[in-house]
Amino acid sequence: MKYYPNPTFLTKATKIRKNRHTKIVIAIVVTVLLALIISFVVWGAKMQEKYRKDYPEMVGAANTTPTTLDLSFGRHTKATETEETIPAETTVEETIPAPVINETTESTEATTETTAQVNTADFFEEPENAYFKTSYPLQTVTHEDRDKMLDVLKQNVIDYEKNTGRLKVSFSYINLKNGETMGINDLEPVVPGGAWALPVAIIYDELCTTGTVSMYSEVTYNGDQSLGYSSYIAQTYTSGKQFYMRTLHNLAIARNDSIALQYLISVNGGNDTTWRKISTMSSYINFNDSVIYTDYKGVQQRGSYRTSTYDMANYLKYLYYGYLNKPAVYQPLMNDLYYSEVSSPYNVIFDGASVYHISGRNETTHSYIDAAIIDGDEPFIIVISVECDSYDQAQVATADLSTYLYRYISSCHQPK
Repeated sequence: MKYYPNPTFLTKATKIRKNRHTKIVIAIVVTVLLALIISFVVWGAKMQEKYRKDYPEMVGAANTTPTTLDLSFGRHTKATETEETIPAETTVEETIPAPVINETTESTEATTETTAQVNTADFFEEPENAYFKTSYPLQTVTHEDRDKMLDVLKQNVIDYEKNTGRLKVSFSYINLKNGETMGINDLEPVVPGGAWALPVAIIYDELCTTGTVSMYSEVTYNGDQSLGYSSYIAQTYTSGKQFYMRTLHNLAIARNDSIALQYLISVNGGNDTTWRKISTMSSYINFNDSVIYTDYKGVQQRGSYRTSTYDMANYLKYLYYGYLNKPAVYQPLMNDLYYSEVSSPYNVIFDGASVYHISGRNETTHSYIDAAIIDGDEPFIIVISVECDSYDQAQVATADLSTYLYRYISSCHQPK
């Protein structure tokens, strides 16, 4: 006797199987949709953070306290006539005031007697990146002849100081292609003025790579006028103005702004912490210690916040090789040096070469310094410090002394 399956039972079994299949499909679809939604949210958050950093003017950047600088220079062109003002220093022990950096200060609108000040931070537009050459011509003289010409260069600098009125010269030269060096009074204490922003900015740029600080964090100017004689910020804005750190970085390097420099030092951890980090690059003269030396008038001076052309040349050397190894870290600094708003004799004497320079000027001690990487027939560093009666005299002396070096380098590449 044969048994046949119950048609009603088969129908129910088929329906149960279909329902189970449908539930499984729905569960899979829901899971996939949830995964896609979560992925989209995470991606959106990452992109928002990226845009916040790259395009702060579009997404509101940080909610911290910025100061608005009217310094969106756009595509910079090299200035040759802008006069530099440098913080004055006394010949006694000094303290470097550290500005207050507000992380979450509310932006308010300050008013001056004539116009209303907009306190929100102005976006800083990066200029076109400046780069070093990738190849250089070979010298056309023998090594023996080059050694002789280097001796002549050294004697020319010595004679110039001896025969040119009342002035004191410190001179450092480092060739970045062959390691050649020369120094005249290069270990003597000198007042760096605004040129001290160079090693300070190097430390700041390195901190940016750790995430400790950011080029687009914001700070608020507290209205301090104590350094106003050497500060574009103090001369232009009142309390409440906000700035991106990238703008302050540029002002300290390209305009020798003393208040911008103090912000960089403060963010770096203060004067002592900043110096400890700088000293790992070069520290023949301890910047924070009081030193005794004789000035260009033959008068003995004592004071802190001094360096030497030897140290300044080593800071530039550190920057040069650091940039070759990690260009992204130091590109903002290289740009600020290249597009400096402060005039320099180097731009005239080394015509045709790329000049990355920073100057320092102190009228109290009559100290003037110009430190640069010159990228011409050969890449080299030149640092000249001049103590004399006036800024104009120092500019002439710097031009004359750098001309000696220009002739030396050119003679090494004369056609046979």
